Amino acid sequence: MFKRYSEQARRAIFFARSEATHQQADFISTSHILFGITWEENSRANTIASLKDNAVQLRSLLGIPHRPCSSVPYHSTRNIGLDRNSKMTLAYAAEEADKDKQFWIDTDHLLRGLLRFPNETASALQSAGIDLANARISSDSHRKTVPPQRSPYFPAIEYFFRSKILRSITSIAKTFVLSFLSVLILIIILEVLLSLFGK
Repeated sequence: MFKRYSEQARRAIFFARSEATHQQADFISTSHILFGITWEENSRANTIASLKDNAVQLRSLLGIPHRPCSSVPYHSTRNIGLDRNSKMTLAYAAEEADKDKQFWIDTDHLLRGLLRFPNETASALQSAGIDLANARISSDSHRKTVPPQRSPYFPAIEYFFRSKILRSITSIAKTFVLSFLSVLILIIILEVLLSLFGK
């Protein structure tokens, strides 16, 4: 599931799980993902949206207390899954990476995934002045300044082949089938007309 995730994005999911564990939640929510990507100050999401600077406001808006600095007993063996909105967030994050023509899904794509659909975390981000349009612009600008890590050769080829070429082949095949069916229907209509008026 996380094969395309950058190291920072993977760590963000780890920190999201840590947030959920600290709150004794049954699932990883969108707010946990937000604070997961907020955790590392030098992440791309933090750089483009100043999430660290807005952390107190965001936690207040979402009603989530800040984690204490002292050590906290975490039940690391608990298997905490993603809730529905978190799954949607990851799906949209992948779409955002595809939109950027990037193999790697980074923390800024996770941030943009949160902003892609109505949810309480997106509302909190928008209240803090962070919106999807500006996040996309800032992502593009930052990626030009700080290029992403190099894509792995064979997985990247496999991904682009499956995502681009396969879609093109599928589209051509659909067009061919529709054309064939149209011709077949026309032939049947002509045969019916000939049988009716040819007698």
